[in-house]
Amino acid sequence: MLTVALLGPVEVRRDDEPVPVPSGRTTEVLVRLALEAGRSVRAEQILDELWAGSEGRNTLQSKVSQLRRALGGPAPVSFGHGGYRLDVDDVDLLAVERLAGQVTEARRAGDLELVRDRAAAALAHFRGDVLQGAGDGAWLEPHRRRWEEVRLGLVEDHLAARVALGAGGDVVGELEELTERHPLREGLWSSLVTALYRAGRQADALAAYARVRRRLLEDLGVDPGPGLRRLEEEILAQSASLAGLGPAPDRRPGNLPPVAPGLVGRATESAALHALLTEHRVVTVVGPAGVGKSRTALAVAHGRDEPGGAWLVRLDGVSDPSSVPRAVAEALHVPAGELAARFAGPASVLLLDNAEHLRDAVADLVELLLVGAPRLRILVTSQVPLALDAEAAFTLAPLAPDDASALFAARAARLPRPVTLTDETADAVDQLCRRLDGLPLALELAAARLASLSVPELTRRLDDRFALLHDPTRRGPARRRGLQAAIGWSHDLLEPDDRRGLWALAVFAEGAPLSAAEHVIGALGIPAPAALDVVGRLVDRSLVTVDVSGHGAVRYRLLDSIRAFARDRLAEAGLADVAGAAHAAWFAEVADHHALTVRGPEQVACLETVRVDRANIDAALAWCAVHDPPQGLRTAVGFGWTWVVLGDGEAGAARVRRALMATPEADTSTSATALLLAGWLEASAGDLELAAGDLDRAEVLVDDDRLRPDLHRHRAFLRIQQGRPTDVVAEAEAAVAAYRDQGRAWETAAALLLASYGAVMLGDTRTAGRSAADAVALLEPLGDPWGLVHARGMLGAIAQAEGRFDAAATELAGAAAESERLGFRGQAALHLSRLGRVEQQRGDRAAAVATLDRALAAARRSGDPRIAATIRTTLARVLRTSGDDVVALALIEQNDRWYRDAGGGDGALLTRCLLAALAAAEDPETSWWLLGGLRTEAREAGDDEAELAAVDALALLTAQRGEAERAADLLADADALAARVHAVIDADRVDAQRARRLIGERPAHPAAEPRIPG
Repeated sequence: MLTVALLGPVEVRRDDEPVPVPSGRTTEVLVRLALEAGRSVRAEQILDELWAGSEGRNTLQSKVSQLRRALGGPAPVSFGHGGYRLDVDDVDLLAVERLAGQVTEARRAGDLELVRDRAAAALAHFRGDVLQGAGDGAWLEPHRRRWEEVRLGLVEDHLAARVALGAGGDVVGELEELTERHPLREGLWSSLVTALYRAGRQADALAAYARVRRRLLEDLGVDPGPGLRRLEEEILAQSASLAGLGPAPDRRPGNLPPVAPGLVGRATESAALHALLTEHRVVTVVGPAGVGKSRTALAVAHGRDEPGGAWLVRLDGVSDPSSVPRAVAEALHVPAGELAARFAGPASVLLLDNAEHLRDAVADLVELLLVGAPRLRILVTSQVPLALDAEAAFTLAPLAPDDASALFAARAARLPRPVTLTDETADAVDQLCRRLDGLPLALELAAARLASLSVPELTRRLDDRFALLHDPTRRGPARRRGLQAAIGWSHDLLEPDDRRGLWALAVFAEGAPLSAAEHVIGALGIPAPAALDVVGRLVDRSLVTVDVSGHGAVRYRLLDSIRAFARDRLAEAGLADVAGAAHAAWFAEVADHHALTVRGPEQVACLETVRVDRANIDAALAWCAVHDPPQGLRTAVGFGWTWVVLGDGEAGAARVRRALMATPEADTSTSATALLLAGWLEASAGDLELAAGDLDRAEVLVDDDRLRPDLHRHRAFLRIQQGRPTDVVAEAEAAVAAYRDQGRAWETAAALLLASYGAVMLGDTRTAGRSAADAVALLEPLGDPWGLVHARGMLGAIAQAEGRFDAAATELAGAAAESERLGFRGQAALHLSRLGRVEQQRGDRAAAVATLDRALAAARRSGDPRIAATIRTTLARVLRTSGDDVVALALIEQNDRWYRDAGGGDGALLTRCLLAALAAAEDPETSWWLLGGLRTEAREAGDDEAELAAVDALALLTAQRGEAERAADLLADADALAARVHAVIDADRVDAQRARRLIGERPAHPAAEPRIPG
């Protein structure tokens, strides 16, 4: 089942699984067709709207081709009678259109329950701003306005039906917020006035009418319409017609204050809490300071229908535990000894707010009330559960990212001078909300600062968040007027050991496993047997969160704001360096373990450690750079090969270089090892000049027979990136010989794989096969997954070079799948790119394009720009074979920019030749001279593949000029080159094929034997 959703972020799903669609114009074409799904949209109309006539039909065709590939074939997008048509199983806005029609019919028929139900069903389809991610073209704005108007109309109908059916106080908050956002919609005001009256708030209802009347006069110079005027008269007369079709206005007893308007993002939690309180007599809402426990619990209490009502007692002002029963009794206006009797009648709800500092006393009182008032239900808010047998604890987490952004925007809109957030600030708002952990208190305090600061300025000032997030004008207790006071309240309730435990955890940048936490906690003077209990109590008090991975690994984390607070207290106590030293020493030990185990069966565990502790490792290295540089270099070198396997090239190299620069007194062997690692990592990231320089510096320092073959091996890898196959083989063979003499099995296998790669580049597949087989024999007993995946990919490459495409596809697909399973994204990209080439060679162009798209996505995820450039080149050539020159040109232009920024390297000259060939149609004369120069440059550089691309393009230009004989000579030169080039198959030679058609010549030579890229 194929569905398209437009009422929020644009999404395509097949059988409820997301289907990725290329962004930009391809998504816009999808949206334009989905808006009229099942109907044909003329191509001219699409071009006029999306391109404003500036680009031709071929561009549209290329985007439709991309869309068809994304949707799984041509069937969903058909062409006929001059237009394109999208046929899918469902489009959400068409479903809403049907439901909206049913709402209109039900409203006319007076069926209010059907209006309510159908409107709710329609509104459920909206998932945010309409057409998110569809672009910013002017043609989209009418559609966005239309569907936002449809949504608002449905909201009006839904609320009006609920109010007419008897709703009162439960919809007032929502209506208050809506009338503020849409002050000129009289339907919303009518529902608000009626709901206020039905909730027993006649004065508020009349005040609301006065507000809308004043607003209409000021903004439009008109009085309210007849419906609103009649409503005012009915309120003044207390007309029976206002009782509605549902229950009478809520007259239940209780002392709850009104729910603050705009309780954003808590609908799911409120419903879960309501269900939990129905099932259990005591429910405690726990969570960190500022997460919104009180407000959420208050909303739940408002929604209860116990006949005895809902009652609130705030405990934050009670300091003496023995005073708890008296304080609760006073709040309820009964003698302390009659509390249980007070609730012995009809079922009631008691909300005890902010109980964390009185835990035992509150628990004792709750147990007494449970016995003496069997129909009473008790809702408690606290940072720690009461630990009662009858209690159900509910953890209230920070807001999800979308809800956090929505709350921030809502509070910004409620400022005295409202601030409207735009699409331009969306990224900054998202970043701000993430850094504030989605804590409602922090978000509201930050939004208040928008009166004088912009969102980017707010974000920049978060390093001093406690001075920033403070609002002395805010009502309520001091700890609700500032983030520091809120967290300080929790901190001050801790025992001394628990405070030190919190400080210890604050040293970790992104959480910690228990063993690491215990190590630092111990360094702060807490005995090892007590560390686990300390962590457990911090978890109970909602100051520490527990994350459990799919593998069962447990990590302990602090929210950023709690972490910042605890780090300040750690520094005030003079223990920051003690904790920092323990943290750095822990990761130095982990690095030593990685150096010994990353090339064997523990490799996957090593990679997972580096993935999850990347920020902690960086923090440890930063501490060492200032306090203990030799330990920092030891740490960087220990993790070095793990970064290689993980594909963390650029960042890993930078870490090694910084550690080396901070340790000028390091011994020559350690320095040389660091430079070798840096050179490999830099080469893998595409910085070939820097890699060559570091390996040259390492050569000067190498005075150890054990390091000399490492230098040869790392240079062999660099020569692959430089496209120098002869040097690859020479360096790799030198490394193999030395490693064998030293009895180093893993290193021998690694060098053999490099030698195999170099042999394939030279077309010597027999030697390549022997080297790869020897490498596999050495690697299998060692159990190195990364090495074995490389070996399997090498066997696939050899099969491809020998024209055994079925065998190549099997090996490469297996290597790619294993790489993805193990998280080797860079390797997955490499193997998928080769697999795409094999599929092209087997004649399956569609499969090749799909595989290369996957390869490109994997390269982007891995952060490997060089393999991404290679994949773009391959994909562009495959696309050219079917005439998709526009997309091919875009890919090659992107490559050219990247190679220029990266300082060139293998593939740069080929890219320039392909770019000149693709541009020849626009400016043949300039391209003629440019291609001639590039041909000479390629010949001098020994780059046969680049020279072949240039000569093929020159042949086509010559044929187009009518010089058939000269074109034939150029084609003969090109055929000779093709016989030597292993990277190109005959289908790629699009320009040569076009030239032959022009001069009526058949290929003079058989197609070159297909080989893998060099």
